[in-house]
Amino acid sequence: MLRVLSGLLLGSLLLQIPPLQAQTVMPEMTVLRALGMESLDGVEQKAGHPLMPPILANNGRLYGAAYNNPSIYSLPTYPAQYVDVADLKEAFNVWPDSGPQMGLVQDETNYFYGVATPRADSEESAQGILFRLEFDGTHPELISEDLVRPNGALIIKDRILYGLDEGPEGNGRLFAFDLDAATPQLETVYAFSVGPQGMRQFPNGMMLGVDGWLYGITAYVRGIIGAPGTPSELATPTGTVYRLDPMAPETFEILHVFTLEEGEVPWYGCTEWQEAGATQRNCDYDLDVATLAWPVEGADGSVYGALSVAFCQARSSSSTPTSWDAVIALPLCTGIDGEYTPPFGHPHQGQPPYYDGPNWYGALWRLDVGQGDFSVIHSFSGNDGGQPRGPMVQASDGFIYGTTQAGGVWSGGTILPGEPVEIPARESMNRFGVLFRFDPQSNETGKGFEVVHRFIDGSDEQGNVRYDGRRPVGLHLGSDGGLYGATTGGGEPYKTSFGDIYTRKGTIFRLSLDPEEARSRVTVTITPGEIEEGDTALLQWSTVEASNCTASGGSDGDGWTGAREDSGYLQVSPEPGTYYYTLTCENTLTGGQVGDVASLGVGAQDRTTDEQTREYGNGGGSPSWWLLAGMGVLLAARSKWSARR
Repeated sequence: MLRVLSGLLLGSLLLQIPPLQAQTVMPEMTVLRALGMESLDGVEQKAGHPLMPPILANNGRLYGAAYNNPSIYSLPTYPAQYVDVADLKEAFNVWPDSGPQMGLVQDETNYFYGVATPRADSEESAQGILFRLEFDGTHPELISEDLVRPNGALIIKDRILYGLDEGPEGNGRLFAFDLDAATPQLETVYAFSVGPQGMRQFPNGMMLGVDGWLYGITAYVRGIIGAPGTPSELATPTGTVYRLDPMAPETFEILHVFTLEEGEVPWYGCTEWQEAGATQRNCDYDLDVATLAWPVEGADGSVYGALSVAFCQARSSSSTPTSWDAVIALPLCTGIDGEYTPPFGHPHQGQPPYYDGPNWYGALWRLDVGQGDFSVIHSFSGNDGGQPRGPMVQASDGFIYGTTQAGGVWSGGTILPGEPVEIPARESMNRFGVLFRFDPQSNETGKGFEVVHRFIDGSDEQGNVRYDGRRPVGLHLGSDGGLYGATTGGGEPYKTSFGDIYTRKGTIFRLSLDPEEARSRVTVTITPGEIEEGDTALLQWSTVEASNCTASGGSDGDGWTGAREDSGYLQVSPEPGTYYYTLTCENTLTGGQVGDVASLGVGAQDRTTDEQTREYGNGGGSPSWWLLAGMGVLLAARSKWSARR
């Protein structure tokens, strides 16, 4: 075990990454879709609150798991409608309160594998499952129900699937399944033991190193902040970095033990303490605590990761441990470093920041495995992010990219398209996270930490309106070189014809490392998107790097269907109803097909969804469409709100 570095004093002995000196291309972030409450061919799409970034599958589409209305969703790699492809609640009785983490991975035969926790009668009886999906994310099949609250970390190596769960003893377990077995069976590769001072261990993320070993992070559960018995000395151990050869579990070794002085590793679930002559118990599986810490291997061969506040609740100054306000939500986890304001006009409970560690906003670290050298390389300040969590990735431009779930700029409020911007008061705003990058070769090249994007959801204090989403949960590096991510909440709201305003449940986004890269696109717009019977709408279409286009859908007799030029327009005036105008073209860059679709509502109908165009292709959500999707037919949709701007 490596010696824990001592004397790390924030602001003095902290090893900081030097500021960027070289001019580099700034990546461009694009929101692909906001999740929650949409309709596709009359079927409501409910996926929301993703807690892991989606993965880019072999068929060129994105797939991910959603915490709200637990399901598997899918969408293309550009702005388009998403679709729920598998209902995990219906298939396996998975509910949002069952347990937050649902991982997803794909093997070389195009099967998806995922984990989840079905609803249980009690905390103690909660189990976990491993399931399999077809190439298009459909037909969920149960593989095993022998897990215990899996945390979502999944890796496939040599046809063996590795993952992490809490294990039967509650301290974590590394498990494996042979995917080539007729009936894959659970095998325990390594069972983690209880930590120092009797602290429970909690497994976080895991990666496969270039050396073929598994590297991971665990948390030591020290307890509720401020509760009696919770250790708060700076030397208190808070977690570990470990590695092992999965084919030889006896090689397990701890590479570093974190301390409270350096920072903490996230954990969630239940904890107990003794107070007022009784055992007090608190459980938290909320969205604010569910995103974990993940290691990443840099181009220099070192292992990198992040530290943050471990648990997003704290014991208040209430004198009654059983009162409703005895345990409060930690404002730092949601981007606030001021006072906690209880509901119903109750007085403040304690003094901010309600945290007993020196590193309020989290930090980044480097571990040179060969030399055994550990160092904290950046400490977040709040303005440049706070609480870094979720998977980080080593990108092709040499930088490591990651996200924080808090910090950045203040924003908030709900501003609908076309309405005047009223800047919300600061007390109703929040800081929803940042997307950052740093160069692992910074000590040699002079490059360092940089904020790439600050998430705004609503209006910022300068009146800039964007809906990027709230609380990003990390990144996935796609085979196309793009970086894909998700947020657990927020996104552009929408208004029904009845005037009801609905908020979104997270966003899916793409980070392009080369904003000038050529991409094939098809755009179809209808202006206006809603007309009365007898009125006329303008249908327009254009293409970029696409040709040989074919139109489908629309209404009988409007002259839309058939072969189309690469761009043009058409006046349409259908009978009352809802119509979808689809244009499918050949991708002249990569082959295959791309397309777009716009919807037109005729008559005063409540369409019960947002005023956005739909993604369809050769039959909407029919099986034939999914077969084409697997072959690369990726049809997109574009927001009519954007077109109206």
